[in-house]
Amino acid sequence: MNRLARYALLPLAPLLIAAQDPGEIEIEPVPPPEELRSEAFVAAQYAQISSAAAAVDKVTARFSAGDNALAQLEQQRDEKLAELQAIDRQFTALIERGDQVSEEQRRELAERRRSVREEVTAIEDRINTDFPQYFELTRPKPLAIAQAQALLNEDEAMLVVLVADDASYVWGLTRDKADWIRSEAMNEKALAEAVATLRSSMGVKDTRSGGVIDQTEGEEQTDAGTLVSYAARPFDRKLAYRIYSELIAPLEDTIGGKEVLLTQVSGALTALPLGLLVTSAPEGRDDDANALRRTDWLIDDYALAELPSVSSLRALRCLLIARAEDAHPGCETASGSSNYARTARAGVALAGYGAPTLTGNPATTENAGDAEKAYDGQLADTEALRGLSKLPHAKIELENLGKTFGSAAKIVTGDQATESAVKQSKEIEQARFVVFSTHGLLATEVGSVAEPGLVFTPPSADAKSEMDDGLLTASEAAALNLAADLVVLSACNTAAGSGEPGAEGLSGLARAFLFAGARSLMVSHWAVSDRATSLLMQNTFSQLQDGDVASRARALQTAMQEVRNYPDFTMVNPVFWAPFTLVGEPGA
Repeated sequence: MNRLARYALLPLAPLLIAAQDPGEIEIEPVPPPEELRSEAFVAAQYAQISSAAAAVDKVTARFSAGDNALAQLEQQRDEKLAELQAIDRQFTALIERGDQVSEEQRRELAERRRSVREEVTAIEDRINTDFPQYFELTRPKPLAIAQAQALLNEDEAMLVVLVADDASYVWGLTRDKADWIRSEAMNEKALAEAVATLRSSMGVKDTRSGGVIDQTEGEEQTDAGTLVSYAARPFDRKLAYRIYSELIAPLEDTIGGKEVLLTQVSGALTALPLGLLVTSAPEGRDDDANALRRTDWLIDDYALAELPSVSSLRALRCLLIARAEDAHPGCETASGSSNYARTARAGVALAGYGAPTLTGNPATTENAGDAEKAYDGQLADTEALRGLSKLPHAKIELENLGKTFGSAAKIVTGDQATESAVKQSKEIEQARFVVFSTHGLLATEVGSVAEPGLVFTPPSADAKSEMDDGLLTASEAAALNLAADLVVLSACNTAAGSGEPGAEGLSGLARAFLFAGARSLMVSHWAVSDRATSLLMQNTFSQLQDGDVASRARALQTAMQEVRNYPDFTMVNPVFWAPFTLVGEPGA
């Protein structure tokens, strides 16, 4: 790597260099490559954290509205921040007065600002000490490379991808290795086009529609008794191989040989499960089932788990634990909380809620999968929600899971599948597995009033309230009390943002469920056929029931392979076996 190439990542870091002519750049002394790599790694995380700011602000506001100790601390902090803003306005007025202001006045105002800033810091330190889980959710701090490495297990590697307009920047880590690469070929525009092409080649439209799209083969019977026709298109394996070759292959010397790969991605990659990337030059035709069966997929090399943020690994392994002794050996400190205790569960093993009562036609309704359009002021627009397409596939999926678990399952659909029912459910609090099968709406603009959420049967417009407006938002999900090893968000696009720059994507919603007590989530990138989803779910849950809970990532990996090789139904196209991503803790 030459001298200028070393500084290619400086736009991401506080070391920004302003120069019109790169040939005139003079930097002395030149920091070691390891130091630059680590600083850029931290800077990249700041960029990712800011993209989820809207959802996090909502969580903060909701918890601040109470009357408990946490709410009181947040209220005190807000008051001090308002005082700081007033002092800053006074500073601006002083500057405008110029020479008319005495040095004593300047010093007095500066001292007041310093004093209030110290009070804010003291309040935040107390929140961090007394409520570390909440602090990590709402004010996550980036991890240095060494900190992230310490939190990895021996069989794990980490891949972090920041997509920028000039290039994609990728870091690969294991406990004892670290490297990074820069790919101009997969810059923001090129990667967005590639991801859109791959999704389109499977018949997946980038409309964030919640309905079933032209994706699968053959015909399936809906609960209404009508036949829905599907026609899958060939998957562009060469393009999937190109993305792998640019972003992952150069780091295989670092991450290769590990069994589990933790990923944290941005931009268009949030709309694509990495398991469907191809790891060797494909042979044969893309529409040949035998050629597809011979394809080398990334999911065959690694059991994959996505992180909402790099720092969420610290939250999962150091903070969201039952006891201090449960903390990962790489934790600098351990702050276990009884709120997250995993005690013996009474009641059901699986709680499933979804298939809400809606009025839209699955075949014709263009759903606005954008949370902003679902809001009417601070509450959801219930009539807009009601007009979303019906989800007969969701009902079938939940009923099949109910049959699998028998009396150990609690399944709620239709009129009973309301937001208030979810919030008041004792089964959800106790279940080892929780499944939500419904529409997922994603906020797409940072700073908007909207936040991501899950749709349930909406009440009438005159009956809606904070308790139930038909949309379980990220901030409301964070307030749930979960003890689940796995929460499944089987809703179209719960994993993916629009793929556009700045899309909030997964992180806000996923972080909220992790904060509520879930150890991991399974989230979908698109709607798929009943049969494929049923097989995938049944295989995953069967392995989790029979095996160790530490096998979550491996259970999904094996289930994908089994669906892909299912003998009586040709599901080798990734549209069938690859829609779901595991998010969070891959093991116990």
